[in-house]
Amino acid sequence: MKGFIFKSLLDFTEESFGLAFVDEMISEVELDSEGVYVTFESYPFAELVALASYVSVQKQIPMEDLLEAFGLYILPELISKHDYVIKDYTHPLDLIEGIEAHIHIEVRKLYDDAELPTFNNISRTENRLEIEYTSQKELSHFAIGLMKGTLKHFNTQGNIEMEKLTHKDKTTKFVIELIN
Repeated sequence: MKGFIFKSLLDFTEESFGLAFVDEMISEVELDSEGVYVTFESYPFAELVALASYVSVQKQIPMEDLLEAFGLYILPELISKHDYVIKDYTHPLDLIEGIEAHIHIEVRKLYDDAELPTFNNISRTENRLEIEYTSQKELSHFAIGLMKGTLKHFNTQGNIEMEKLTHKDKTTKFVIELIN
């Protein structure tokens, strides 16, 4: 996983719980990187899990809620760093629908070793999108946070339902429905 995600998690944790808590976390969690992350370098996913687990346990926040809040937090940063990727999108469902066919292609240009989830668009109307998310890392709650951040970015209200698909390994179906 890229250092950008680790650095953003540390920033999110600092803004949420303070610098002293981040220092404590880095001291307490066994990290190969010693808590120093370079944006474009790759680090073990297990290290990200260890950091998030520490926050979850210490602050008594369910991991699902923490990951969703982190996804919501990081979306504006992703947009600001890569605004050229989304500049042509004027509708939140278009942006979400374009993750696999457009955004992930751009990500792979920047990071050829990126380990990305896949998004399979199932159906789409003007105000509704069904999409399947498959990831070996199973970060579906992080993904829902990113989707909620997308709705917020476009000043749009909506509901997002999530269903773990038992017949497809490591796949979650999202149904995003906009409210007029």
